[in-house]
Amino acid sequence: MENKTVKYFKYAIGEIVLVVIGILIALSINNWNDNRKNGISERKLLDNIHRDFVQNKIQFDTVKAINYRNLATLNSRIALFPIERDSAKIAAFQSYPSVQGISYNPYSSSIKSVINSNSLELIQDEELRKYLVSWEDVLLDYQEEEIAFFKFNNEQLGPHWLENSDLVSRDQEIIKDLLSSRKTQNMIMSRRDLIRGIIKAIEEEPIGNHINEIIRLTQPKDQ
Repeated sequence: MENKTVKYFKYAIGEIVLVVIGILIALSINNWNDNRKNGISERKLLDNIHRDFVQNKIQFDTVKAINYRNLATLNSRIALFPIERDSAKIAAFQSYPSVQGISYNPYSSSIKSVINSNSLELIQDEELRKYLVSWEDVLLDYQEEEIAFFKFNNEQLGPHWLENSDLVSRDQEIIKDLLSSRKTQNMIMSRRDLIRGIIKAIEEEPIGNHINEIIRLTQPKDQ
């Protein structure tokens, strides 16, 4: 009886061990499969973000180049001040290209989708998660300078220009009055200062670095 009991316990323990091993193997396979699925989902998210930010960088570089050109134009015009009504400086002022207003409107839907759908936990890289979470705040900080620039254009410079110029006949006498006006010249100097604010944000705020780092950290490993 004792031998049978010992054999029975050995058999039972063996069965338990086999069951435990089977469970562990099943859990391991299940975890591996979950990790594989998560890895595929993560790669899709990273690819979407990477594609968006490659385009965001192209747009940002364009905005940067236009604002540098705007600043050069305004500096050249302001170098002519003060402009008298019958001065040859009027023609020189008009010879410079117009200042082009441009705003930076990057693709952010891929990041918003990740954050709003609670998919952020799929992204393994902690550094990348930090850049993604802070992107919207960094973008808003930069856009404050652009908003100030367009607000000035729409609410002050634009109305002043429309009120005091002749867009239909482009009468040169009216243009001389407009450009020789102290108010006009002061507004152009204010506009130059706002462009300087945008460029300062481009050069000193973290937005450019954020764009480059998000591109780097979402780059496919085989590239």
